[in-house]
Amino acid sequence: MLLRRSSTGLLGLLLLAPVLAACGGDSGIEVGDVVAAADDAQFSGQGVESVVALPVGRLEVTAGRPVTEISAADTRQVAKVVAPEGSAFVPITWQYDAATFGALSGYLTTDASPVIDLVADGASYRIPAPELTGEGSSSFYVLVSGTGADPKLDVDFDGVTQKVDLASGEVEEGRAAPLYDITKPRAKRFPCSPEVEFGRTTPRAPEFTCTVTRPVDLPYAGDAWAAEGHSWRVVTVRTTLGRWTEVADDLKSGAVYYADNVESSYRLGDVEAAHVIRNSTNTACPDLTNSGACTTEFKVVFDVEGKPSRALAIEQDFDLRLATVFGGSEATDTLDLKVNATARLK
Repeated sequence: MLLRRSSTGLLGLLLLAPVLAACGGDSGIEVGDVVAAADDAQFSGQGVESVVALPVGRLEVTAGRPVTEISAADTRQVAKVVAPEGSAFVPITWQYDAATFGALSGYLTTDASPVIDLVADGASYRIPAPELTGEGSSSFYVLVSGTGADPKLDVDFDGVTQKVDLASGEVEEGRAAPLYDITKPRAKRFPCSPEVEFGRTTPRAPEFTCTVTRPVDLPYAGDAWAAEGHSWRVVTVRTTLGRWTEVADDLKSGAVYYADNVESSYRLGDVEAAHVIRNSTNTACPDLTNSGACTTEFKVVFDVEGKPSRALAIEQDFDLRLATVFGGSEATDTLDLKVNATARLK
């Protein structure tokens, strides 16, 4: 899936020259200004391609040869633009490809976005980063001082900067290097251990299921880069608790409860989870389409070093609400139910 930005968003974000001269005279454009290209993918397949892996996706960049004049047919405003003497335009097309990282975005809580500078002839120019939503890639020209013959990008994400040589396509990855080794995670889930401990007893077998995904190691999760020598080990845990039945001593009366809230904690060996992120899309508690069961999905992040344990301990604390009584029983309106499960990560 490509996360693209729309033409409208491009015009709203990019700094356009106040007046573009139709005949190529004084355009009023200055060094550092950005001019929108006519087509969203105008330079794709026509220049040097680079790929910058970021926690929010892969940024695909194509840089064209610098020019000193842009024809009217090549600008969004359909007006010819001539670079002032001693300057040149650097053409760029870019977009995000989130096919690899899309499934991993749930492990992020950050609101950080890339900060991007175009560096040419020793000068630096801040350019707006592409958005993660919209349609179509973005193409534009940046006016730089000098010839723009050896342009580079400095792409910073939350304090870690990667350097991109737009003339060769090479990237200095630095601390972000592990991002380039990540492949799209498999969606297969594995059952937790069948042994489950319940904090209450009932003669009726409780309905409880638990699954986990394969763990993935990331250099960035939550809202921070992993510390030197560490990584973030992430895993998704999904559980479903059916209605809970309390039965009186006479085995003829009792009450039925449903869960309407749950708090979860996780431990990988001796390591407590650094982040527990609820996936609201796959959480329904109670789920009125499933007889009031409580289904939850949590994205869990651990700070690990070396070879981490594979033993995952899961503790969930459910708030139970009274649904109905039977057999003339008396019942409290609420109950607390603790559930402990374990899983061996694959």
